[in-house]
Amino acid sequence: MESQPFRILSLDGGGIMGAFSAAVLATFEKVTGRRIVEHFDLITGTSTGGIIAIGLAMGTSAQEVCSFYEMRGLQIFPAGGGMGGWIRLLRNLVRPKFSPQALREAIQQVVGDRPLAEAKTRLVVPAYNAETGRVYLFKTPHHPWYEYDRDLPAVDVALATSAAPTYFPAHHISGRGTFIDGGVWANCPAMVGFVEAVDFLGQAPEQIRLLSLSTTSYPFRIGQKQQFGGLLGWSTKIIETLLFGQAQAAIAEVRCLLRHGLFHRIDYLTEPRLYHMDNASCVQQLLTIGRSTAELNEHMSVVQKEFLNGQMIEQF
Repeated sequence: MESQPFRILSLDGGGIMGAFSAAVLATFEKVTGRRIVEHFDLITGTSTGGIIAIGLAMGTSAQEVCSFYEMRGLQIFPAGGGMGGWIRLLRNLVRPKFSPQALREAIQQVVGDRPLAEAKTRLVVPAYNAETGRVYLFKTPHHPWYEYDRDLPAVDVALATSAAPTYFPAHHISGRGTFIDGGVWANCPAMVGFVEAVDFLGQAPEQIRLLSLSTTSYPFRIGQKQQFGGLLGWSTKIIETLLFGQAQAAIAEVRCLLRHGLFHRIDYLTEPRLYHMDNASCVQQLLTIGRSTAELNEHMSVVQKEFLNGQMIEQF
């Protein structure tokens, strides 16, 4: 008898642009009448994708996650206009751009103070331990080895994976270490989810169904200013290069390894740098784009057949 497919949801990082991912998922839930958390055996998410993943796993609907971006976006990422904007820019030269307090309060509104062990499906959330200089994965206790993080408050895991350098300060968790954004090494965590399923959970690659969501993208090039430039020439372009490069690698690797399974990627191509991870004024546009992208038959038909198809998971 053919075994049950193992379904993975992978959510990219991208700050406020996570509104796009949330809208895609909310549209899928609305059209199918089925909950994400009841149909995915494993959810992995980085940075803003990690916040979405934790919210969904704790029982929050995708529409409620959309409201998180709508209602809290400007509180987490205050607008930078006027004298206050200049002061924030100058301060950002020596300190993180934003305070984590508004982000903590917003996340607690969604997940409360519940521990990671109360997740309704398996979670794998990338971060980076700044004290040990090593990659780190927060995990629900879905394997006998994974008891270490079970009692951690979900809000701490969310703050750890989303502590983007220069935007937010590193997040310290007592007894664990000090963490920065998982996007420094796994902004697209599709490969993280695949390895977890195969290596630790014993799933055959041909049984895996992996749905991967971006936070939008744009045509990326490295211009002559960077190719032959120094520190000033590269500026923030080096961050974009690292993010795009690792995402391309992860997607290509998973496509290769899942040639007998299923890998479906949902993305939306915009004009270069049309949206920024800390520009909350674009939330409504991102929500609209997310809904219209989800409604495309090329995506909706796959989701209805392979993912939100009524075959509910068994809670781990």
